[in-house]
Amino acid sequence: MKASQVDIDVDSVMIRCTARDLKANFGWLLSEMRALAKLLRKEERDVLRVIMNHTGVALTVRAVFPQFSREGESHRTLRRLRAGKFVRPTKTGRWHLDEPIEPTPFARMMWDRMGEERIFTPHAKPNPLSASTRTPAPRSAVTWDNLLERIHERKKQPE
Repeated sequence: MKASQVDIDVDSVMIRCTARDLKANFGWLLSEMRALAKLLRKEERDVLRVIMNHTGVALTVRAVFPQFSREGESHRTLRRLRAGKFVRPTKTGRWHLDEPIEPTPFARMMWDRMGEERIFTPHAKPNPLSASTRTPAPRSAVTWDNLLERIHERKKQPE
């Protein structure tokens, strides 16, 4: 294993990842979370804040939604939060009154490290290239014949 790789034991399977792999996966999860976050209503964001800021024993559906009914508005809210990778039903995998609501490990990590505002703020697009950006001159392909020449050129260039 290289220093730039990490082995992660997931469900008794060892998965070797590079930093690039982790960045791609975390980036994808965060983009999924943000895509749904921008669609949440104020009341749904308030519910999420209550769940994420709660400490101690997990809240139950009943504690957050005393009037919970399947296919009702509170059920749809929990489904949206689950679709956004924010929460999950801990015991049975389905939402009912006595089901504990657990923040997903990814949501917990993002909430604690990035904060609510950054999760709910769309990612800034990188600045486009300006017209003043100089395009490098085209170079011929490296071949065995010109390899040493290229190495010497590179050594001459300041870093």
